[in-house]
Amino acid sequence: MNTERRRPAALVGAYAALPALRADRERFYEGLAGRGIADGLEIPFRDDGIGEDIRWLAAQLRGRFTRSVITLIPGTMVRVGASGTFGLASADQEGRRAALAFLREARTAAEEVNQLTGEQSVTAIHIHTAPSTTAAGEMFARSLGEIAATVPAAGAWSTRLVLEHCDAYTPDVPGEKRFLPLEDEIPLARDGGIGIAVNWGRSAIEARDPGRPLAQIERLASDGLLEGVMFSGAGPAANRFGGPWADAHLPLTEDEPTSLMDADEVRRCLRAAGGALSYAGAKVQVPVGASVDERLTTVDHVMRLLSGPESAPVPPPAGAAVRP
Repeated sequence: MNTERRRPAALVGAYAALPALRADRERFYEGLAGRGIADGLEIPFRDDGIGEDIRWLAAQLRGRFTRSVITLIPGTMVRVGASGTFGLASADQEGRRAALAFLREARTAAEEVNQLTGEQSVTAIHIHTAPSTTAAGEMFARSLGEIAATVPAAGAWSTRLVLEHCDAYTPDVPGEKRFLPLEDEIPLARDGGIGIAVNWGRSAIEARDPGRPLAQIERLASDGLLEGVMFSGAGPAANRFGGPWADAHLPLTEDEPTSLMDADEVRRCLRAAGGALSYAGAKVQVPVGASVDERLTTVDHVMRLLSGPESAPVPPPAGAAVRP
């Protein structure tokens, strides 16, 4: 088995910090690449697809950002809010079919982007165990089976699937996404042959405990299932970005004092992940009216922590599966 690993991709969920004007967005993307902050993006997929002119987006990616990820969570939550039954883990047949179709739209868009750039610009798709509160593990397993049996016209998809863990449903904590618990997702991912990504803020929100992300990263790294970690803060107090324990993508404590995600916590999580990561990155908000340079600086406060010795690849745990 080949255990050689590339450096984890440095991923930025840029959409949380994007300026409103297209010209400023272009400067922002240019800065992410030119300053060496990111070599990949987390790209949102909504009802309107990628939300940008696809040729314009491809032009921003080309020659700059490879190993990017498309996340289905923005469009998923809009649809869950509208129907209550939308999701790959839905027991409602129509809700599950709609989620399968939504995933196929995203993968098709990724293929188009890759064709337009002439590069492997998008490598993965983040999927989720929606809907909220009523997700069923057996239905998610069925969806994964149907996905695996569906072959595109080209013969194979150029993207792989990654299960992004979000805050799990529990009657004791209001939560935000309220999907399946990690204990249920682990066997589903293992049986489906896919990895799992952790979003720091959503894991903290799940238990209202800043120690929960580290515990989950340790568990997944030990199980050989950890694919990625996105650092997005959360905290117990209302702030300029949202309410208490909201999935508001808070920056580091140094930029938002109510955030429980500080530099030491990021370093601890990176050490726990070891060489298991395919990618690690940041998805943080910035104040309204911030300049392009201020936005880049806020993102870089997280990303610079990922280039330290904690992020260097190390051999995987004994017996851990190594995915391409």
